[in-house]
Amino acid sequence: MTTYHGPHVPSHPDPDARRLTWRPGARWTDRERVRAHSCSCRGVVYEFVGAAGQYFIRRTTLQTQLTEETERMVSSRAEQMWADLFSGKVY
Repeated sequence: MTTYHGPHVPSHPDPDARRLTWRPGARWTDRERVRAHSCSCRGVVYEFVGAAGQYFIRRTTLQTQLTEETERMVSSRAEQMWADLFSGKVY
């Protein structure tokens, strides 16, 4: 059985990249579903999460276990933000 090696978020975003607003992680439902995730080899894992019809991006710093999240949003906006994260347009 092979393990999944997720995609990498760029180490250095574009010079004109937009900074995301990260908030403390708060589990507000027990029915969250991780739809996609980044590779954990760089010490920070990003997850695309859906819950109760809303979506957000969660990032966890593995060394400290600090968890932060973006605001909740509709799927189309969250999917674009997820794509922008991996292309270096946001950070």
